[in-house]
Amino acid sequence: MGDKKKKCTVLEKLLADGFFKDAKEAETWIMMKNVLINNQPVWSLHEKIPDDAEVCIKGYYKRQYVNKGGFKLEAALEAFHIDCREKVVLDCGASTGGFTDCWVQRGAKLVYAVDVGYGQLAGKLLNDTHVVNMERTNLSDKSLTVLNPKPEMISLDLSYLSLKKALPICREILKEKGLMICLVKPLFEVESSEIRRSGNINQKELLQEILQDICLFYLENDVDIIGLTHSPVTGNSGTLEYLIGVCWNCTNYETINSCYEEEINHAIEASFQLHKFKK
Repeated sequence: MGDKKKKCTVLEKLLADGFFKDAKEAETWIMMKNVLINNQPVWSLHEKIPDDAEVCIKGYYKRQYVNKGGFKLEAALEAFHIDCREKVVLDCGASTGGFTDCWVQRGAKLVYAVDVGYGQLAGKLLNDTHVVNMERTNLSDKSLTVLNPKPEMISLDLSYLSLKKALPICREILKEKGLMICLVKPLFEVESSEIRRSGNINQKELLQEILQDICLFYLENDVDIIGLTHSPVTGNSGTLEYLIGVCWNCTNYETINSCYEEEINHAIEASFQLHKFKK
C-alpha cells in the first residue's frame, strides 16, 4: 500500500511558499475569501491540505502594486539594470498607477503620472508627495515639454498609439538625453485590421515581425536598445506583451543593438510559457 500524501496546514503552506510574511497577513486574505487551495476557497489557517496542493491568491498582485502593471515595469528595470533612484520620471498611460507605483517604490524622486482619462489614479498615489497626477493629459500635450523639473526617463503603457509614433514626442520631452521603457502591446503595433478585430495576435512569427520592426525603427532613428524582455504577466485577455528599453546619448548602459534579434527570440519563447493572467 502506497504512502499517504504528506499534509500541512494552510498557514504552513502559505508561509513555506512565500505568499505572506506572517499569520496575521495570511488570515486577512482568507477572510476576504481570496485564498483558493486546489480551486476551492479555504476558511481557516489551520485546515489540513496536501503539501503539494495548488495555491491561488485572488488579486495577489495588489499586495505589492496598485495594479499588475507594476510587475511588468519591475521585470524591465531588473532585466535592463536600470537604477531610477533620485530620478525624475514621466509615466504615460498611468491609469490606476501600476508603473507609477513601481517607479516610486524603486526610489524615483518624482513621477509625473500622465493619462488622458481622469479619476483613475489609486488613492495611495494621489496622496504620495513623489507623484504629480496629470490626468486629462495626452502624450503630445505641449505642457509635457516644459515640465520643471524635467523628466529624465519615460515609461510608456499606451493604447491605440504605436510606439513608433510616440518616439519623436518622447524625444521632444526628454530633449538631448533620455531613457524610455516601452510596453509593447502587439495589437496596437500590427497593421492588419483583421488581426486587430479578432485579437488573434499570439502567433510567434507575427510577434517576431512586430518586435523586429520596432527595434529596426529605433536603430534607424539613432536610438540605442538596452534591453528587450517579455512581460511576466499577460494582458487581461491573455495577450502576450513585451518590454523594450531604449536610450539616446546615454553612456552608462550596455546596448543590444547587435544582438536584438536573439533577444527577441528568447523573449518570445519565454512568453509562451506564461499562464494566462487571471484577476
